[in-house]
Amino acid sequence: MNSPNDSHGDSHGGSAGRSRSPRPPPGPPTEVWLWRIVPKKGRGEHRTFADNVRPEHWEDVWRHRHPGAGRYRIEFRDARLAIVRVEYANVPDPRSDAPIVYTTGRVRRPQRTMPPPSKAWEPRPPPPSTAPTRAAPTDSTQSGRVATTTSVPPTVPLLRPPGVPPKGTLWHRRKSGEWEPFDRRAALPKNCHRLWLEATEEVVLVFAPKGSWPGHEWGHLDDGRPCLFPRVTRR
Repeated sequence: MNSPNDSHGDSHGGSAGRSRSPRPPPGPPTEVWLWRIVPKKGRGEHRTFADNVRPEHWEDVWRHRHPGAGRYRIEFRDARLAIVRVEYANVPDPRSDAPIVYTTGRVRRPQRTMPPPSKAWEPRPPPPSTAPTRAAPTDSTQSGRVATTTSVPPTVPLLRPPGVPPKGTLWHRRKSGEWEPFDRRAALPKNCHRLWLEATEEVVLVFAPKGSWPGHEWGHLDDGRPCLFPRVTRR
């Protein structure tokens, strides 16, 4: 038997057919992000995070926090971290008297590749699991003793993020080993997975095309999202 709430909801037609409210317009800038453009081969713009400052007198960054000569992408972001305006700057050596030249840059299509869409009613497949590496018994086992397999300590790449990430982001370790902030609300890049960094007690993104990380195993965060955690050593 239907409840009064069910009939009441049907009379209004539900909210499934309603259109989404328009995205709010960008607000005033609250942060300025500086990215150093890295010259690399291939398509797309390659950059690394340099600094983020308040918008008030942000140009003083070239005098008090100079990140070095090079070409920079300057993003003005509002309180929701939405990009309000983008500029580019060709910055000379600070020891020279050459001025900084600001440009507009070129608009490019997104270079990020996304997996094909899935059906919303199909369950999410479990993350790939990896078995710990075991060493085979040697022929030098003494008589009367049973040869047992022991865990081989894996070689774990050193993970040292460059400090605290900007608000609303987490650190992303690229394939090259360089760190850059990544928007927490964005979809994960291809071949990148969340990893719990025990030293700093934070979640970072790592490039792991095989879906595994040395010394780590799959688990879930408190919100249910899959994450790689340090494997517990059992004796």
